[in-house]
Amino acid sequence: MSLVLGPILQFRGIHFGRYCVSALVVTPLNAAPPVALFPHPEYALPVVKLAAVPFGSPRYQVWRVDMDVLQGEAARTVDYVVEGVPHRFEVPAAGQTPRMAYVSCNGFSDPKLMKDVGEKFGRWQDLAKAHRAGAYHLLLMGGDQVYSDEMWQAVPALHDWTSLSEAKKTKAAWSQRLQAAVDGFFCNLYLRRWAEPDLQTVFGSVPTIMMWDDHDIMDGWGSYPQALHGCAVYQGIFAVARDYFQLFQLQQPLGVAHPAAIPGQDAFSLGFTGLGEVSLLVPDLRSDRAPTISVPNMPVQPTRIVSAANWNALFAWLDAMRGHKHLLVLSSVPVAYVDLNLLERMLGALPGQQELEDDLRDHWRSVPHQQERLRLIKRLVGHARSAGCQVSILSGDVHVGAMGVIRAAAEGDLPAVGVNQLVSSGIVHPPGPALARWVLEQVADKPELVAEGVSASLERLAGSSHFLIQARNWLALEPDGRGRIWANWHVEGMGHVLTRVV
Repeated sequence: MSLVLGPILQFRGIHFGRYCVSALVVTPLNAAPPVALFPHPEYALPVVKLAAVPFGSPRYQVWRVDMDVLQGEAARTVDYVVEGVPHRFEVPAAGQTPRMAYVSCNGFSDPKLMKDVGEKFGRWQDLAKAHRAGAYHLLLMGGDQVYSDEMWQAVPALHDWTSLSEAKKTKAAWSQRLQAAVDGFFCNLYLRRWAEPDLQTVFGSVPTIMMWDDHDIMDGWGSYPQALHGCAVYQGIFAVARDYFQLFQLQQPLGVAHPAAIPGQDAFSLGFTGLGEVSLLVPDLRSDRAPTISVPNMPVQPTRIVSAANWNALFAWLDAMRGHKHLLVLSSVPVAYVDLNLLERMLGALPGQQELEDDLRDHWRSVPHQQERLRLIKRLVGHARSAGCQVSILSGDVHVGAMGVIRAAAEGDLPAVGVNQLVSSGIVHPPGPALARWVLEQVADKPELVAEGVSASLERLAGSSHFLIQARNWLALEPDGRGRIWANWHVEGMGHVLTRVV
């Protein structure tokens, strides 16, 4: 049987000493369940049917193959076979910190951007080459695993909706025609984008951890005005995108929590422990994101990135974490980055909805998000102090690479600490226009006073006067056994890596 897609590996966590990995496989609708096994000795692997897609008019079946491996004193290579095709992945030894890679922005927001790159998947090829030279145990994918931007043109029913006046857009119903069309669009989007051979090479050999961002839904999701955000069409698109995210990126049946889900939340945040000296916190920063919402006879809901209840769940998980030397936090949008508020104010002074306005309001330093950002920073600084560990934030989104640090001065008996900010973007998406990059570079050297005793700044690239990596890139995270991680940016067109030790 010929597979439509897969296998795509995913890390499920370490449970009772077993390193749990799954593989997503898609087959034609009426095909028998895929045959999957460990070959030495031969052992049939359990296969779970997750769904049939598109959900409204199925043409394919989505399956999950579950593989649990007992960790031993030494790292090991695990061979597995799906439908007669051999694959392998690496499992670290018990207590060993995994070697990881981080990627983001796996696509194009505009087809016109494709002409700006020579080899669309050149960075994926480079990642595969690096994996062959020294295997990575985990692939962290920090958002925009797919780009839905083309749906406004590719889906006739949506294209018709975009031609309506703003008033009519917000009143339009979410019709069966729209539901079926958007359902089919997202199904085909995942099947087409992830079937690229260069992606499949990596997906079949490195277990992933994925968290969505706006382009997995729509560009700027959660940062549009209330009338658009809450309208039936936008909410309908979000619901479909959420189902496909849960199915393809989390490899879960709809409505069933991931085994690494943070307890007490109603979003998709993940937490991973038992990874040697490292723990991973992967917050969902899209499910709750919304503008200020004012409804008659109801309390006003202020602009938010994460709901209060879900912040409490994240911080409760964080407070319970001890014994690690390094906490890695995935935040799709950088927490410490160039100040875009001036540009946002300039756009806000112009009539009409500007093309980049929603993107600027997405950023943590945007005025409506500053209190949430401050709370997050203070909790990460507090964790670094109380747990006596390093804290590093991994981000993408901005189509450049960068490295920064949030510094907290000593307070009485509390020591000075730093929270690292590592930015890698994108593995496929090219950097933005040259003029925009030049402007960002000019203001990148301005430090920020976050709060009394807390500052944030970008750092110059090693051996350079520049702050921004203005080329496509991916990030390797290689532990040295001393609680430190060597962060190595693999940059297109550069013959050596850019390194920062965190």
